Amino acid sequence: MQKKDKFKLRIILEVIFLFILPSILFYTLILLPQIPIKNSIRLTLSIVFMVYIICLGIYSWISLNSYLKKVTIARNSLNFYIQREIGQYGVGAISFLDTGKIVWMSSFVESRFTTNILGKNIKEVFGINEWNNNNLEFNFKKEHYEYETHISFEHNLVLIKDISIQVNLLNDYKRQRCVFGELSIDNMNIYQATLSQEEIFKLYAVVINRLDDLSKKTNIIYRQYENGRFFLILNQEILEQLETRRFHDFELLKNKQIIKGVNITVSIGFSYGLYKFSVLEQLAKEALIQSQARGGDQITVMTQNEKPRHYGSSSEIEINLSRTNVNYLAKNLIAKLKSNRIRKVIVYGHKDADLDALGSAYGIYSLAKSYGKEAYIQNKTFDQTTKIAMKGIVKGEKNILFISPKEATNLNDGSTLVVLCDTSDEMRIENSNAFLNIIKENIFVIDHHRIARNPSYAIHENSYVDSSASSASEIVTEIIAITNNKDRINSKVAQALLDGIYLDTNNFQKQTTSKTFAAASILQEWGAKINLSVNALKMNEEMFECVQKLTETISEVTDGYYLAYQDMEVPIDIISIAANEILRVNGRKAAFVVAKLPNSKKYKLSARGVETNVQRIAELVGGGGHFNTAAAETEESLDTFIGNIKQAIVSVKNESNIN
Repeated sequence: MQKKDKFKLRIILEVIFLFILPSILFYTLILLPQIPIKNSIRLTLSIVFMVYIICLGIYSWISLNSYLKKVTIARNSLNFYIQREIGQYGVGAISFLDTGKIVWMSSFVESRFTTNILGKNIKEVFGINEWNNNNLEFNFKKEHYEYETHISFEHNLVLIKDISIQVNLLNDYKRQRCVFGELSIDNMNIYQATLSQEEIFKLYAVVINRLDDLSKKTNIIYRQYENGRFFLILNQEILEQLETRRFHDFELLKNKQIIKGVNITVSIGFSYGLYKFSVLEQLAKEALIQSQARGGDQITVMTQNEKPRHYGSSSEIEINLSRTNVNYLAKNLIAKLKSNRIRKVIVYGHKDADLDALGSAYGIYSLAKSYGKEAYIQNKTFDQTTKIAMKGIVKGEKNILFISPKEATNLNDGSTLVVLCDTSDEMRIENSNAFLNIIKENIFVIDHHRIARNPSYAIHENSYVDSSASSASEIVTEIIAITNNKDRINSKVAQALLDGIYLDTNNFQKQTTSKTFAAASILQEWGAKINLSVNALKMNEEMFECVQKLTETISEVTDGYYLAYQDMEVPIDIISIAANEILRVNGRKAAFVVAKLPNSKKYKLSARGVETNVQRIAELVGGGGHFNTAAAETEESLDTFIGNIKQAIVSVKNESNIN
């Protein structure tokens, strides 16, 4: 009999046995009391029915047991198959109760974690204190494996995927990615003008020998393509090694003083993380420009969508006396002021403008007015010292000279020239719409602070950031002088510029070069008076008492680094004056003063140093500035801010000890 016929016969017998026969017996038993038959027959039929019921129960139990066995076998086979298949691709699962107790795990998880995790809490297994939206998906490492994990509280399930190969491949790819570098010997222009050919050759030899040593150790490729400039090719693994050593290999150049009076330093820019070589090369050049703009003798590492990393700057390099760059910008600026296409000029100083921001902005404003332009300064906030000085400098002009951010924005169009003075950070000016509807070529930047990033809102040719200059007022004075425009300013403008220089040099006690003294001398010839600048920086009785109060809490954080702070509102310039006062004591290297800004929830840090880089410390707490003059602001609590400052001081101090 064929299999198909057997199946049909089985179905017929089951129908008869399970449905037809039971129905007949059921109705027979119901009708038995009404049928006149002997009791023995009735008893026999009842026994037959009972036997049938027992047989039916046995049959049902056997059938159900067989079915469940088949289902269990099928389910186990399917689970085993699924676990085996997904386990081959490094995927496993863990099931847990609402309490977090682990009650089941797949064979893949069991093979990697062993059964010891059964009964444990998932928090304990993954080392998590409290669950939140940020730790429901995470990566973790166990032994030699890397896992990607997803927690589902909706299903009480943990899904685990082995991503070790993926991570290793990605890391290997990252390590082998191409890195471009641009290296420039600091002060090369002045060396070529002052050193003999033999000395220049020795200077090059020192740098090339250092690069040769690095090439042998790390496989860096280098080529000189211009006087004092080299192009470097390496991979990210080598870059990471250099970063780990904080580029100590290049610091060794400083000890190679084979030429008397010449301390060899270099500025370098590295770029990585891009597959397009043309973009990578351009980014390396921008990184070098940033290193130079921050004062040289340092290294900048850049990639897209990340904050640049800065290394070095443990000393201020010798000043480059070349006027090539400022001359180029000065000619561009004057050409714009002479152009009929420019009808309006808006000059911006930074928020809470000091005497340098006022002096440099007033100088550019006066130039613009002398060329017949409609000119304004967009500043409404000034520090206390500047407010006092303005009474003599811009007396009678204040209402027509200064405009609000809204008024400035209304003047923006294709015929408007915008000039930023004493800052290159667009976040530090009062008008967030300063560049709205402004042509990019019509934006100029004049600054002397070390920058955290290159200004992207202006073209490179129109940006002049010289961290070797004492002040923005010094740069503006130089612009006026080299373009022969001294006749276009009066003694009030000259006085404002000299006040700016005196402020930022602290009466010529810091950050001065021969260019600074030359600028001061020129301004005297143009009508500025030294005694007025000195008096502008003197404290009145109220300011003196405030400084005394600020410095009451002075303490030494580490050798030569002093910190003072008060939880009280203090004018912004008083905080700076207090920092300078602390440094008047011989032997002190750096001073940090913190107080609350007036009508604000913010605390302000003013940092000053003597041949000490306080800029790096300010950057670590969200600020920035110059090598020995820096600042930072925060809305953190005073205790938190002070703690962060102390940590920054200690970390940078330790860093300098290493180098």
